[in-house]
Amino acid sequence: MKNKILILLAFVFSMISFSCETDYLDASPTASIDAGAAYSTTKNAAAAINGIYRSFVVRYLGSQGHSGHPAMMIILDHLGEDMVLGTTASSWHVGETRWTAHRSDVNVLSQFPYEMYYRFIGNANIGIANLDKAVGPQSEKNMLKGEALALRAFSYFNLVQLYGKRYDAAAKPNAQLGVPLVLEPTTEGKARNTVEDVYTQINKDLDAAAALLTSSRVNKSHINLNVVKGLQARVALVQQNWANAAKYAAEARTGYMPMSAAQYADGFQDIANSEWMWGFDHLEDQTEYFGGYHSYISCNYNSTVIRTYPKAMNSLLYNQISPTDVRAKMWVRTPTAANSIVPPGGVRVPFINQKFRLPGVPSTSAMGDVPYMRAAEMYLIEAEAKVRLGDNAGAATVLNSLVRTRDADYVTSTKTGTALLDEILLHRRVELWGEGHRFLDLKRMNAPLNRNGANHIASVVLLYDVAPGDVRWEFLIPRREINSNTAIVQNPL
Repeated sequence: MKNKILILLAFVFSMISFSCETDYLDASPTASIDAGAAYSTTKNAAAAINGIYRSFVVRYLGSQGHSGHPAMMIILDHLGEDMVLGTTASSWHVGETRWTAHRSDVNVLSQFPYEMYYRFIGNANIGIANLDKAVGPQSEKNMLKGEALALRAFSYFNLVQLYGKRYDAAAKPNAQLGVPLVLEPTTEGKARNTVEDVYTQINKDLDAAAALLTSSRVNKSHINLNVVKGLQARVALVQQNWANAAKYAAEARTGYMPMSAAQYADGFQDIANSEWMWGFDHLEDQTEYFGGYHSYISCNYNSTVIRTYPKAMNSLLYNQISPTDVRAKMWVRTPTAANSIVPPGGVRVPFINQKFRLPGVPSTSAMGDVPYMRAAEMYLIEAEAKVRLGDNAGAATVLNSLVRTRDADYVTSTKTGTALLDEILLHRRVELWGEGHRFLDLKRMNAPLNRNGANHIASVVLLYDVAPGDVRWEFLIPRREINSNTAIVQNPL
């Protein structure tokens, strides 16, 4: 890990992406800023923490298709079965769809999330180590340190799910290899900790963050107490801690109301939406142009990606959406010029995505905001956790509270047990399509990948089935990490 997770404070303050390998490997960059100066005051510290949030959306490894965490959201859905590449002209995301990219230790996809999330961690570690000494109001120090702790937890949660085996509550302690825990600024390589160790640290950091943060904040782009509780709900769900998952999900969404049907059809590009809890507020001076989230996920941005191989929904999933549900309008079964929006010359394919849409037809700006966390997810987590606890009535009530805002004709489910769970998971797949959950949902539930019978193009996907527990559910540790860190070991090939 030496040189991989080293914090380059120049990155934080200049807020640029690294475009060449020499920048990435430079252990002592001349432009580095002393950590003491960066965190000497809470004003300076706020700039440093802002830099971490900005690094969520810059390009990594010089690749426009790997522009930060939003790019990973799209990639993780391509690894599942519900996001379909619409034409054989596809170029981006074919390797991800075929499960070849993350299984090559020299591929960009094995290195990209590893580099990105450890870069967040390294910058957060500097803040955690220095904020107590900063000059400024204690309330500001608490807020900034709480954000740094939550950002570190968020990053480890992503890393351990990608590079480790799934968490199994029936096999505690989970002794399988996770990722190295680095909890202070360092350039030394470390061995991989166990999955149990990593989750213990994630929960410790989130608990500490919750004790420091409040629900107030300047902008939804920053983490507050509600977001921390949302992260705690996600973690508890993955750990099969159903009681905590239900508890934290209910607490997290306090103050956030489900959007109306009209808002749902408005394009999923505005952080001001009433149910968005956390996201990227895309300002004019922060564009990634053809590398942005909406450059790949929207239906109407005027780019080669959107024009030539639009994204579509799994036909088997779409066919289960009620026609009275507003979400049925977010994809078009049989598109024509009259009922689907595409840029000029854009291909229209069956079940084409219309969920993500930018202003203008065509749109020449990729300036859409990005949803990292929405209250809808919290309803779905609580409902799933309650049914797994045997509280069928409670689960159905929570599910109804969400789905009635999407479908006025929806009637509270009378299903129980597995049937009710399947209904909840169906709504989760529809609701969170394109927001980066499906691959990790399959993995946490120890469920198979199954693309059979849907509208996937055989010559594009090649891969239709992967059994639970297959080694391919784990990303390979990047070769550059293996070569530079003698303490690290590779995942099974």
